[in-house]
Amino acid sequence: MASEASGTEATRRRTLELAQGYLALLSQGRLEEWIRLWHEEAVLEFPFAPLGRASAYVGKADILAYMRSTRGRISTDKVEEIRLHPSTDPTVLVVELVTRGHMVDSGVSYDQRYVSVFECRDGLIWRYREYWNPLVSIEAHGGLENWLAS
Repeated sequence: MASEASGTEATRRRTLELAQGYLALLSQGRLEEWIRLWHEEAVLEFPFAPLGRASAYVGKADILAYMRSTRGRISTDKVEEIRLHPSTDPTVLVVELVTRGHMVDSGVSYDQRYVSVFECRDGLIWRYREYWNPLVSIEAHGGLENWLAS
């Protein structure tokens, strides 16, 4: 029983390390290292993506291509809050994040709240679901047409 508990705690620690690595490498723009945290069969999901935007990216190549396409548009000036919520499943972690930032091209404020669910498999990120308010992004881009075109 003790070895099972220590295995569970080791898995929980690895899940936490992956989430922390995800956040640190992404914030530093180190996408080549960041993508190494992902499982080959990974899925990046945006469950609240508006019509006209993809709600999922499947596989490391697709995820990396998407992330490269978004690079340099939004500058995160400050992370105001990070809350970690371990799950009863040691391979799952929920993260709440509040950021303050701005659009790089226009300087328009971009303050966003995120709830992210990390699911790990084989010691890597297997599924990542990000819940955020697309209306904040649409407004910061100057409307739906501009947002969809970006």
